[in-house]
Amino acid sequence: MRAIILAAGVGMRLRDPRSRAKCLRKVGGVALVEHQLAILAGAGLTDVTLVVGHAEEDVRSHLGGRVRYVVNDSFDATNSLYSFLLAARQVQDDVIVMNCDVFLHPDLLARLVDADGDALLYDSASGGDDEHMKVRISRGHLVEMSKVLAGDQVHGENVGVIRLSRQAVMDAVAAACEIIAAGGRQAWLAAAITEVAGLHRIKCLDVAGWPWVEIDFPEDLLRARTEVLPALASALDMLAGYSQPMTAGNSS
Repeated sequence: MRAIILAAGVGMRLRDPRSRAKCLRKVGGVALVEHQLAILAGAGLTDVTLVVGHAEEDVRSHLGGRVRYVVNDSFDATNSLYSFLLAARQVQDDVIVMNCDVFLHPDLLARLVDADGDALLYDSASGGDDEHMKVRISRGHLVEMSKVLAGDQVHGENVGVIRLSRQAVMDAVAAACEIIAAGGRQAWLAAAITEVAGLHRIKCLDVAGWPWVEIDFPEDLLRARTEVLPALASALDMLAGYSQPMTAGNSS
């Protein structure tokens, strides 16, 4: 199994005056992508493809040869679907696909890796905001994923981490090609995953009550530093090779 981290976007909603790559924003003195690589390694995933675009050279300088790079040169005119397509075309294995702005407890990723077949993480206690990527579920499996689901169809918020079998990846690539060809260059990956859900049973694993956050806005970054980090710091410290100091108050 391999991992793909989608990290090409600008992250304008964070309102960073220095326009840094979102994946290099720090939580506890550690770049978010460093947290993610440590969590992936803790689950046995060390072969990681990182899709870069905005501030590409900064990301390469920070990580060096620790990951494979795929460049989305159209990052300012596309979205996560296009970035996924670029990376997935080079993958011939089962994969974990992760958004670069997700900060979560290592046990949640381990649970996903251990799942049987295609699966994703969702939070049944969330999903009410317009910005949330919502999921509709039937009998524990995904039916639809979208930001515009009607309230009575929302069963929770997608965390932003999904496990796909090799065949599901191939079907997602085919769906992505069709969506983009039809003018959907700015579509979210969710559009292809919804198509895949009609072909594969994607198990939905509820993480309600666990510490995690998707970092889109400054208040999300603050929550990551002041609430989520303290709740999972001890779990991060237990990861093999994870030795970087963490300070909850760090604001860089």
